[in-house]
Amino acid sequence: MTKRVWTRDEIKTLLQKNDKMVSRSVVKLYEYQTASEQENNNTRESNGVGFNAVDASFLTSIAERVISGRPLTDKQIKATRKAILKYTGQLTEIANLQTAQ
Repeated sequence: MTKRVWTRDEIKTLLQKNDKMVSRSVVKLYEYQTASEQENNNTRESNGVGFNAVDASFLTSIAERVISGRPLTDKQIKATRKAILKYTGQLTEIANLQTAQ
């Protein structure tokens, strides 16, 4: 059986068209933040995964909102989508790692 391999363009299209994908993706990237980064709403380690320093506070708050089960407003989805699109490469890698398991 052949494993599914995602492309950057496919992930980008999903992010642009699917609100649930935006929410799931921000949570997945949040999981790649260190515990310290999650607690402090920032990025301290330059490890190439998770949020960058500019987005850390906003995207952490969005991820925590999604995790708590509270829905995002249309305005929050729009802002999150705009921010999360820069992480398409990371999300493609994550998707392909998960399908390989």
